[in-house]
Amino acid sequence: MELNEKRVTLKQIIKHFNLEVLADGDLEQALHKNEIYRSGYELTGFFSKDALELKTAIHVMGARESRYLSRICPTEKRKILEKYFSYPFPAMVLSSQVADHKLLLEVAKEKKKVILKCNMRATKFIRELNFYLKNALGREGMLDEHIFLEVYGIGILLRGPDELKIGATVELLERGHKFITDARLNLKETESGLSGMNSKAELVPEKDYFLEMQGEENINITNYFGIKSTRPVKKVDMIIELEIWQEKKFYDRLGIDDIREDILGYKLPKITLPARKGRNLAVIIETAAINYRLKAMGVNSARYFMEESKKLIEKNKERRERGEAVGEDSLSVKMFAEENRLEILIGEEIADERFLKDTSIHRPALALSGYFDLDEAPYENNGLQIFTIVEVKYLNSLDKETRIRNLEKFFSYKFPAIIICGKMEVPKYIIELVEKTGKVLLKSEEEIPSLIIAKLNTYLEQHFAPSVSMHGVFVEMYGFGVLLTGKSGIGKSETALELIHRGHRLIADDMVKFKKRTNGDIVGRAANLPYFMEIRGLGIIDIKTLYGLGAVRIKKRLDAVIEIKEQTTENYLTSINYMSSKAVILDKEVYKAELYMSSGRNAAAMVEIVVMNLMAKRLGHNAEHAYNDGLSRMTEEEKREIFSDDF
Repeated sequence: MELNEKRVTLKQIIKHFNLEVLADGDLEQALHKNEIYRSGYELTGFFSKDALELKTAIHVMGARESRYLSRICPTEKRKILEKYFSYPFPAMVLSSQVADHKLLLEVAKEKKKVILKCNMRATKFIRELNFYLKNALGREGMLDEHIFLEVYGIGILLRGPDELKIGATVELLERGHKFITDARLNLKETESGLSGMNSKAELVPEKDYFLEMQGEENINITNYFGIKSTRPVKKVDMIIELEIWQEKKFYDRLGIDDIREDILGYKLPKITLPARKGRNLAVIIETAAINYRLKAMGVNSARYFMEESKKLIEKNKERRERGEAVGEDSLSVKMFAEENRLEILIGEEIADERFLKDTSIHRPALALSGYFDLDEAPYENNGLQIFTIVEVKYLNSLDKETRIRNLEKFFSYKFPAIIICGKMEVPKYIIELVEKTGKVLLKSEEEIPSLIIAKLNTYLEQHFAPSVSMHGVFVEMYGFGVLLTGKSGIGKSETALELIHRGHRLIADDMVKFKKRTNGDIVGRAANLPYFMEIRGLGIIDIKTLYGLGAVRIKKRLDAVIEIKEQTTENYLTSINYMSSKAVILDKEVYKAELYMSSGRNAAAMVEIVVMNLMAKRLGHNAEHAYNDGLSRMTEEEKREIFSDDF
């Protein structure tokens, strides 16, 4: 990088701030650093030999320092000022509130020290002078072999092979982002940080926004994309290094490490993005910019994901140590209540530690009467218990001694929770036994017991239904649940990321948990923490936070499987095998297509085509059959005319 040495003279500062010269000295003195010092210890007679401020900084005196000096006897004051002004700092500026400065000026003239006066308070002048010197003396350098862009308000320095930089830049410009320059980037330290500007556009703005193409005519950005696609200057926020994918190289998959690179003393965050077939770099760069903004707000998705994962692992470990089932063999009462909109009246603090282990739900009619036959009904007193106004009325009809004896026996069994149905007041004796035995008391507004039992049974049957976990990315497209599969690194997550940019929704990334409903549908959701995606080079990102609730959904029926494969031939075109055998998941056949990706083709667009073709088939239209049928109706002469080279 070419570095430029900057300087500013006292005369320039005087002119800029319209300062009054009280004591004339060397006004051509040059300043090379932004150093400002407010007088302090020196006025007491204390001088530190190691203090650089006494050598190179501009000194400022305010009303407070002036009042302090006025309390010192003239002899002592002169002695202090003589020593003070013997140091080689370039000048002292008095604020507008400094009035008594006769002796100070007298000593300054003897020492040939420059004394100036401003029309501002000391604090305001220091702030204004700091702003001016940062701009006038800020380190400056010229940088080549980078493309500087603004993406979602973030200044990105793009570097790497020309074909990668240019390809990503053109698509980013098409997507509405801004171009600053691709050559002779002028970097400058300013009050807002490190800024980059188009050094050519400062002279002829409308003519110097060109993107240099390899072996082709340069693109005039203004003509191709409009003046809205350019800007002359932008703060530099991050560096993105593009490179050709290397199979044996480790690429960041978590985003925990904070990698930075020093440019002109600024530690800029840097990420490395590998490029391969089917990987849309423009979309990943956009996501990197949004993620940068999220981190600037204090939200680090990768760290949050890791913290939550550790909590989940630790919680599962504790449950195993207690001999409790982990995973799909159990369901916490807290999750059950949240997903079924049940209010937790008692036991909220333990609801996450109480688990449902089967689908049984019971109204304890005979048990409340004192009849317990566990041999005939082994699960009856281990599942959820439903209490309605009928059960309460029956209990109230019993004498107190019998009621308490029957209830204590009933509460001695291992059911996890009681659900109170309808708008009724819970008797005090039930509340006391719930608290005493460590049960959870839930409340449903549903008045009709059969309806709440049917609803909760359906939920529990679905939760405890047969399941399987599969590696892939599950998205919703045009109302269809689509599972993207393929070998690791093929570009499933990146393809899904672009689909999200196109308005589709994420259900799960990496591991998808599928369950078979009673009606035969296969429904998928995230196996663990939902809405997170892993992008090589970028790390873990939170789709819900970055793109909003409209970009995600919690679960979806599986309609199609699309396996992404790498094109092994040299054919430029991406090919699709619509006739692949169906995938079998949980004993159900699901439509499957194979997508062979080549360089230069957009994987997300091809996935959309596959799904739209499936939609057409579901509506009774088969493009292949229609095409073949049309060909069969043509005469040989019509076919020759259509497929001739002259057509």
